[in-house]
Amino acid sequence: MAMPEWVKKELRSNYARATRAGRWAAKMEPRAATATYRARDNSLLIELTNGAAITIPVKLIPGLKRAAPSEIRSVEVLGRGGGLHWERLDIDLSVPALVSSVFAGPEWMAELGRIGGTRSSAAKAAAARRNGRKGGRPATGLPRTRAHRAPRNRRAGVQREKRRISVLRGTTGH
Repeated sequence: MAMPEWVKKELRSNYARATRAGRWAAKMEPRAATATYRARDNSLLIELTNGAAITIPVKLIPGLKRAAPSEIRSVEVLGRGGGLHWERLDIDLSVPALVSSVFAGPEWMAELGRIGGTRSSAAKAAAARRNGRKGGRPATGLPRTRAHRAPRNRRAGVQREKRRISVLRGTTGH
């Protein structure tokens, strides 16, 4: 039986979308080149395709906590480095998820922001010069209403309110 044309079109579209997503993931997500168990310190050494190497203590990987060293040693890198597999343990781990779980704390994110903020480029320098000529950083775009202003002297505000109330009542109590 022949496949309808609309099905072929949908398959081509889905294939193209999946191919784009795979290329993006290969460029942006961490991928393992090799994975090695280090018995000396009971850790897993993952060398990434971008040249970085990460050593993760086995006790931090839930599926491997109670595994024997001989079982952990048999790690395999899946596909293009997106996963790690242990046949005897029947465990598969995602490399991007494993890396992000190690570096997911607020301290790490703050450090990344600090490092990123110190980087300079020609585009940043040009934007800073343009903003300087205009009088500084651009405004946030929020209207400056009374609620956004810093509160004035609280005592003066209370005195003003007392005077207003006395005027409304018809009494002038000073």
